[in-house]
Amino acid sequence: MDVDGEGEGERATPTPGAGVDGHERTDALGTPADYRPERLCYDGEHVVERAPLGAGWAAVTSHRVLVYNPAAAGRRFEAVDRPNVNDVTVDADGDGKFLGWGLRAAVYGVASLGGGVALRAMDLQSTLSMDAGAGAAPVGSVLAVTDALAAALGLLTTLLLVGGGGLLAGALVLFVRYLRTRRPALVIDRFGDDPVRLSVPQGDGERAARALSAALDR
Repeated sequence: MDVDGEGEGERATPTPGAGVDGHERTDALGTPADYRPERLCYDGEHVVERAPLGAGWAAVTSHRVLVYNPAAAGRRFEAVDRPNVNDVTVDADGDGKFLGWGLRAAVYGVASLGGGVALRAMDLQSTLSMDAGAGAAPVGSVLAVTDALAAALGLLTTLLLVGGGGLLAGALVLFVRYLRTRRPALVIDRFGDDPVRLSVPQGDGERAARALSAALDR
């Protein structure tokens, strides 16, 4: 179980055979139905508010915010220490980091591809490659320098074209990843850290966000 942040003092981690009051239980965690918030509390921790969330639930305890949805894509359980929680909301905006990375990759890709196309159109490599039969051809170090410059420009043009194409392909992949995250999600906003997102049904998410936000204010 993931716990975000450090709490005040030591807290005992619940085990499948122990209850929140320290007494032994005969039932053990095994199926999704067994993962009730009361059974995931630490010693001395109690549930303040609970709301249904698809096939799971969301809860505010005296110490943390717990979210469990066995039908979610990806992570199914999140736990955040209550002092770190700013608010609980629901949205379908998707994961913004994929959108940001995709936009940057697209901009760099267009710039790189444009530079490569411009260099190829200018054909500087042919200009620097001097015809030895035309008049007095340069000799020695001058010819070596022009050949080296022509080769370098040819290599740079290729790198810009290939790199630009690769960046644009990467941007497309990132945009697809972003679109796949554009689904209703319960968002736990945290102080000084990225928000925690868990995919949920829209209606359940909105009701859970209202219930949990109200519980956090109490």
